[in-house]
Amino acid sequence: MPTDSESPIPTSITIETIWDARDRIAPYIHWTPVFTSETLNGLTGTRLHLKAENLQKTGAFKARGALNAVSQLTPEERATGVVTFSAGNHGQGLAYAARVFGTPCTVYMTESAVPTKVAAIQGYGATTRQFATIQEAVAQLERDREQSGAVFISPFANEAVIAGQATVGLELLEQVEELEAIVVPIGGGGLISGIALVARILHPEVRIVGVEPEGAPTMTRALLAGNPVALETIQTMADGLGAPFTGELNLGIVRELVDDVVLVTEDEIVAALKLVLDRTKLLVEGAAAAGIAALLTGKAGIGTGAVTAAVLTGGNIDMARLKSIL
Repeated sequence: MPTDSESPIPTSITIETIWDARDRIAPYIHWTPVFTSETLNGLTGTRLHLKAENLQKTGAFKARGALNAVSQLTPEERATGVVTFSAGNHGQGLAYAARVFGTPCTVYMTESAVPTKVAAIQGYGATTRQFATIQEAVAQLERDREQSGAVFISPFANEAVIAGQATVGLELLEQVEELEAIVVPIGGGGLISGIALVARILHPEVRIVGVEPEGAPTMTRALLAGNPVALETIQTMADGLGAPFTGELNLGIVRELVDDVVLVTEDEIVAALKLVLDRTKLLVEGAAAAGIAALLTGKAGIGTGAVTAAVLTGGNIDMARLKSIL
């Protein structure tokens, strides 16, 4: 195990940064439990542990990174406010963090965003602005930010956000003994960036696999191209994984520290979601089920009997969509 605090890639995120993030956000989040299922063990061929971030504040892991980022703003920055774009979960996390620290917040979204996610963001006191596409939302965000001076908190390409998400990995390494593999759904790449950093520093032997929907292969395209690529279309029920692009920082971390990134189909995601609900009674959204889908199909490439963790990233599924797939 490495004894120094240096990160394996050129970034200012160190293990001390992540420990500080853990302490900073602890008063405002849940230490989420880990569940097991003999049925899922048998079907995946692993000793599987489910990290239930669907039970986190705001219903997803995103609150961690948002809280860490907003907590470090200056009084002047907090007075000006924060902005972001989001499919919903990061928007909820940032709206929650903004409420905790008394900061105005505006979230730019698509008109097709899950209505319950939009309502939750507004419920935390933030403003939502919706556009036909996420590309239009991002473009308008940039124009508005130039005039307002608001602080942009990226859903994934922000070191404070990544350090906050890395606390999921810290908890997992404490909760699961002799952990051999971690399977992580990828949207923009903030969560897998954080988990990869903390795992490589503390337990470099752990295999890390990222999972994307075939209809939103953001990281896969970037890895093939060697640079972030903007997706022209996003077609997946796992809206939490529908990031239109990744960041240079996230791509660099994944390229250097993640063992594999695999794709799963919509049918595989739906089957995994239904299985998790049926066998564990945990309600998750499509994004959270993607990792289970990769394990069930063998695409994750995890060895038989390996001690494995899958992050159930969120539980903010639209009830109409849930009804349609059950």
